[in-house]
Amino acid sequence: MKMLRDFELACARIGLVAIVIIILIGGLGRAIGHPVIWSLEIAMVIFAWISMLAIDYAFQLRRHIGIDALTNLFPPKMQRACIWFNEILILSFLLCGVWYGFNFTWATHNQMLPVTELSLAWLNSAVPTGCLLMVFSSLTFLLNGCCIEFQQHDDQEEICS
Repeated sequence: MKMLRDFELACARIGLVAIVIIILIGGLGRAIGHPVIWSLEIAMVIFAWISMLAIDYAFQLRRHIGIDALTNLFPPKMQRACIWFNEILILSFLLCGVWYGFNFTWATHNQMLPVTELSLAWLNSAVPTGCLLMVFSSLTFLLNGCCIEFQQHDDQEEICS
């Protein structure tokens, strides 16, 4: 799982650098009178993909926002039940994202982006792919008993409720 996490982070970083370079080239091209008209479309596709990779990376580390003011008042067994319940809800939502995202991608795969004439599937497939990655992350979390280990400021920390 760590290799996947590192790979996703590397791809997201490379994609972010690529977006900056592409947008810079597009802006400079417009400034000198030779616009690079494909720059925004390519940047949009890359942004969709790095967004999903970054979301899964944060999901694996459990770095998404959570409001636990109410559940902290519960006894530990009830808190654990809430974690399991929430994770099953998240998994259900992600499975819907995979299903509907794939269907939408398939329905639009013959459409083209106007400038680059790339298939719209390159853009739309980021959502079901990202949801599928998060399904694996969620299943791993569930199979580990809703426990996760992660690095925080060079200290190993374990979260197990």
